[in-house]
Amino acid sequence: MHRTTRQRGRSLAAAAVLAVVALGCAACLPRDVGILASADFDGRRSGEPGGVKARDWIVGQLRSISTGANTSSTGAGSYLQRFGGRANVLAVIRGTNPDGRYVMVGAHYDHLGHSCRTAVPADTLCNGATDNASGVATVLQLARRLHEAPARRTVVVVLWDGEEQQDLGSNYYVAHPLFPLATAITYVNLDILGANLTPGLRTTTFAVGPETGGTRLRQAVDAADAATPLDVLSLSVVFGEGRSDHAPFVKAKVPTVFFGDSSGGCYHTAQDDVDVVDFAKLREQAELVISLTRSLAKTTTPPIFDATAPVTSYADVVEFERVVDRAWPDRALFSTADQATFATSRDTVHRIVDDGSAAFGTDDVGAFLSSAQKSASLLSHLACDGFLADS
Repeated sequence: MHRTTRQRGRSLAAAAVLAVVALGCAACLPRDVGILASADFDGRRSGEPGGVKARDWIVGQLRSISTGANTSSTGAGSYLQRFGGRANVLAVIRGTNPDGRYVMVGAHYDHLGHSCRTAVPADTLCNGATDNASGVATVLQLARRLHEAPARRTVVVVLWDGEEQQDLGSNYYVAHPLFPLATAITYVNLDILGANLTPGLRTTTFAVGPETGGTRLRQAVDAADAATPLDVLSLSVVFGEGRSDHAPFVKAKVPTVFFGDSSGGCYHTAQDDVDVVDFAKLREQAELVISLTRSLAKTTTPPIFDATAPVTSYADVVEFERVVDRAWPDRALFSTADQATFATSRDTVHRIVDDGSAAFGTDDVGAFLSSAQKSASLLSHLACDGFLADS
């Protein structure tokens, strides 16, 4: 029986996963992504055997380095918050000088099973390597590093169930928190990491919603960004489109930042496999999250939720201009019609930036958000490609 290129790629990926297991946690990120995105977990669909198996594996990784957050249970059960046949996984890494406040960092572990688009009819397994095995692997990396060298304050790590079903797990948690939401310094959300939208955006990633924590959270994100070679573009929370586990925390008025690479050609496809993950980028993203978490866990001036932040701002337009300009040299990847739409949206963004902040008004807000939405939607038209080849 002849194997397809993808099948051979998966065999090589599996061999790589086995090889790095022996290397210890210097190789934990690729190992963990490879395991979570493997056929063993059958697409990690919430409430189904593959999702349960992934959940149990995650608990197994956390048990020796943390404490279960659910004090009403014991053993493995202390790591679970059960709801409607599903379960969030929550673990506590106690700080060296806990003061009753905590930082929470989370990522969803569920995916789509076999219910996603595919470019190869014979391939129906939704591996979810960038969505969101990479986010889970980053949370586990954070937990291991905090176990080795605890932060000043306690850090709660959480792996959400049911995100693909309208954020079921995070919505349940916010309605039934195991720790008072009012004592949360910040919730840091991770969803779709190690992904590249186009070749020109290989070093670009996004921090969505830092304005929810006012100047203090924006400054903390900027400081963590300064220590990484990544270019972290900060955008207002509206750019998260309420489509990940940060949204319930924002509604509950918890300062929140959502790190992610947005949704491109691999999003919700069976081709979102280990071979499209940019592990060099993912390592830098993990260091970014670890640095920010430590900073928030020791700050004497915690972020305060800012309910007055505008929906969008001139600063968003300036940041988004950088996105469209970096992607512009890659426009040949798009169809002729999509290139025309992209050009119109880019022109709109340039016009608003050129007009200056003093001229930024209601009409510009509408034009900008429409252009940004159109530009983002074009990315889903691309073929799934990690754009990992040297340029």
